[in-house]
Amino acid sequence: MKALSLIAAAALTLSACAPAPGDIAAAYVSPTAFAGRTCASLANDATALNARLAAATGQQQAAADSDAMMMGIGMLILWPALLAVGHNDQSPAISQMMGEAEAIRAAAVSRGC
Repeated sequence: MKALSLIAAAALTLSACAPAPGDIAAAYVSPTAFAGRTCASLANDATALNARLAAATGQQQAAADSDAMMMGIGMLILWPALLAVGHNDQSPAISQMMGEAEAIRAAAVSRGC
């Protein structure tokens, strides 16, 4: 019974692990949100967004690394450590920012920037 409880806890925790930044898909953002902007404005938006995306990606990688370490510790030594997994997941924000970056690129292409 104790082994079954450990397996169930591990399975639930695995689903809560923060994904690596490379595993996050971009959310769809319509390029029409950026359609009325000038090329300079699109370039400024892209620069600001890339800075925010880089910061969030760094935080997400740190969360994924921490989750992987805690998973290893939890599975090998102390299973209550599994409760510390998945609390700093930035993937929804990263997905949104990646979608915005694609929309900005599409708007820039349509304007001929």
